[in-house]
Amino acid sequence: MKILVVHPRLSVLGGAEQVAIHSLRAIVENGHQGSLISERFDVAKLEDFLGCQGVLDKVDRLSFPAFNPLVPRGLLLYQQLYYFQKETRRILREHRDFDLILSTQDVGYVPSTNTRTIQYCYFPDYFAHMHEGQSSLWWNLYYSPARSFYHERVRHVNDFLSVSDYTGRFIRKVWGRESTTLYPPCPIEQYKSSGEDSKENLVITIGRIVPEKRLHDFLEIASGSPSFRFAIIGTVDDKNLQYYNSLKKKASGNVSFILSPLRRAKDVLRRGKVYVHCARNEQFGIAIVEAMAAGCVPVVHESGGPPEIVTRDVGFTWKNTDEAISHIANLFAHDRLRVEFSKRALERATQFSSDAFESKILETLEKSVG
Repeated sequence: MKILVVHPRLSVLGGAEQVAIHSLRAIVENGHQGSLISERFDVAKLEDFLGCQGVLDKVDRLSFPAFNPLVPRGLLLYQQLYYFQKETRRILREHRDFDLILSTQDVGYVPSTNTRTIQYCYFPDYFAHMHEGQSSLWWNLYYSPARSFYHERVRHVNDFLSVSDYTGRFIRKVWGRESTTLYPPCPIEQYKSSGEDSKENLVITIGRIVPEKRLHDFLEIASGSPSFRFAIIGTVDDKNLQYYNSLKKKASGNVSFILSPLRRAKDVLRRGKVYVHCARNEQFGIAIVEAMAAGCVPVVHESGGPPEIVTRDVGFTWKNTDEAISHIANLFAHDRLRVEFSKRALERATQFSSDAFESKILETLEKSVG
């Protein structure tokens, strides 16, 4: 079977890229022919980041020049959509004989083709909030054509895969389509716990240092838990330096900041006993699974996709910071309970492994063609 994966921007190095590469690995290592449409990217850097060395050597890479905006600060979204659609059409004029297309980045990049197409969906409509009057008239006008284009692209998709049940409900609400939940691959092997001997009374959170991660809530939880140490592992870009500096000023003495990608701070994560996730309404939460693999008991905000990961037997959810503070205090006060939750969290994390994803995506692709 010849399967084409469409993922124009493989240089981003995030969760969507995990989905693309592990899908390709499942395809080529199980006797199928895999092709990839993308802009040119640093193959060695990507494979090193994802720990998938050699996979792309087995893939027919159909590449085009990297996107270079004509107008650096204007209409960036529309320039990207036009450019990636144009380059994809050009390639498909020369390469037509695919049995199946898997789009792993964004529905806006789905090609116009008669070939059966599956879309892996992280969030169904980036512009859905426009319907709810949460943006200015200018932004409504700016995004209106894109919203219409995305809805038009949906007609070219035969089947949807959703990153969580939460996302699946959005797909049904916004696009009126059903989907099948397929949780993304998480590199749990990189973070697995080295045992209780390495654990400390340390509470950890992971993520980019941006306002939407609500790290100010993490600081509030730390301030209300002065007996324990807290650590933020993450990276910050120039656009969010002001937010980072405000966090540094607000942080109590029991909080440390570790500015590093998680893969370079594995030992810190493994020393943690509790992981706190503060972001609201996230579609999934790969960092939660990574922390569970490291033996941290997850304490996550009760919204979005994370409660699907953190079932009652492996961790806790919270609606306000006082609840989070109470959960943390209870775990540290009852170490036998914490150890039991830690073991179950690690076991639960294996259900989101890369191997589990590859097995399920392969089954889905083969069943789709039939």
